[in-house]
Amino acid sequence: MTSGGCVSLRIDPAGILWYDFRSMNDITVNPDVLSLLVCDQIITDRITGKQSLIGLFSVIHGFRFPLTHPQLCVHASLTDGRGKTPIMIRIADADDARPPIVQGNGIVEFKNPRAIANLALQFHGLTFPQTGEYRVQLLSNKELLREARLLLMLAKPPIGGMGAPPGPVEAEPPGE
Repeated sequence: MTSGGCVSLRIDPAGILWYDFRSMNDITVNPDVLSLLVCDQIITDRITGKQSLIGLFSVIHGFRFPLTHPQLCVHASLTDGRGKTPIMIRIADADDARPPIVQGNGIVEFKNPRAIANLALQFHGLTFPQTGEYRVQLLSNKELLREARLLLMLAKPPIGGMGAPPGPVEAEPPGE
């Protein structure tokens, strides 16, 4: 009798039953994603290590495309990981019609499965070629764990032209 593993069964086209035993060390368990958020800025307190997410959003407005966005941050919280776990973050259009806007790989090390890993990523100068739906994706071992939707929309110019300040337009007093 063996322990600490799992057995998979399959029947081949000839009707022969096959089984494979795999040790638990051979089984890949991806972490659970507690959250995946997009925001303007992530501030980490130097004393407590607490993170503050500033300006959560899921829509970006632009007057013209392609649009270069000055700064975009992604925060992810993961748990139930085991040991060194490969992670990939990518931002791509919803149809994967073009190469990703950005893609990065890293390793998250979990000391135990109950640990929570908080990832804070900051991207500068990302260029989105056109309006539409994009995805911020978190993957591990080539498996999609979670994605957040990001919508890029054409903004309407403010009343008074491109240089007008946002907000209400004040009329000049009559007769002066």
